[in-house]
Amino acid sequence: IMDNEYSMGYYLTDGIYPEWATLVKSITEKNGVPLTRKEAHFTKAQEAARKDIERAFGVLQARFAIVRGPARFWDKNVGDRS
Repeated sequence: IMDNEYSMGYYLTDGIYPEWATLVKSITEKNGVPLTRKEAHFTKAQEAARKDIERAFGVLQARFAIVRGPARFWDKNVGDRS
């Protein structure tokens, strides 16, 4: 990404997330300077991938109620009557 090679995983995000090394945001114009072809291609590909993931997660939320709400604690001994 932008001449940097990443050996660890990273997350594709939009502008609402903090500046962390594992969060990769779309590239935007800076001070009115348009994007290069390479930057525009990266941004378009990243936004397409993010939209695909959001769409897939929406399908999962509709199908399985467990991913809709917050995570709950699980204890395998709960309900064990022995």
